[in-house]
Amino acid sequence: MSIKPSSPTPPHLKTFELSILDQLIISPYVPIILYYPNRTSDTIFQALERSVSLKKSLSKTLTQFYPLAGMIKNDLSIDCNDVGANYVLALVHCCLDDFLRDPDHGLINRFLAFEPSFDESSTGARVTNIQVNIFECGGIVIGLCVSHKILDGAALNTFLKGWANMACEAKEVVYPNLTAPTLFPAKSLWLRDTTMFISQSMLKEGKCRTK
Repeated sequence: MSIKPSSPTPPHLKTFELSILDQLIISPYVPIILYYPNRTSDTIFQALERSVSLKKSLSKTLTQFYPLAGMIKNDLSIDCNDVGANYVLALVHCCLDDFLRDPDHGLINRFLAFEPSFDESSTGARVTNIQVNIFECGGIVIGLCVSHKILDGAALNTFLKGWANMACEAKEVVYPNLTAPTLFPAKSLWLRDTTMFISQSMLKEGKCRTK
């Protein structure tokens, strides 16, 4: 399912140029998972109603954060064509409290729209991918995979605050700061390629464990 912006992006904003700072970091999809246990007597049906509200508020939020509703055009820009965020709704046949009490780390990635990796978000891929997981107890887990080409941690926090405000019908409307391409323009990839060559020579592969 695609969640498009509630209002179309103006023609003069259809291409979002990436700043040179966006190119100095690896650009995979950055996953984040948000857990909302059911602390009331709400049922799974009320959780499903909340998922409808999440979709409507996301559509309104994407109007402000219009690059997130686009596709990756190339290593220098985002095509803000209003294709929308990839949105998946999943039902989970267990209780969220039980999962959080003894989490199975092998299952966590199933809360995301796709398996995260260090592969770069490629040309033609959607910038934003969201999966809303509804548990049979009424708990909700929201998994996001957004291209690092456009969002860092601070910008992701701003987007989540804007979405939350819109879902709660708060008076404050959060607007993103999209001035970085003007302040730090990028006309070529030479600096990115040089930085990537240096950083890759310093990285080592090995075994790791998540706890």
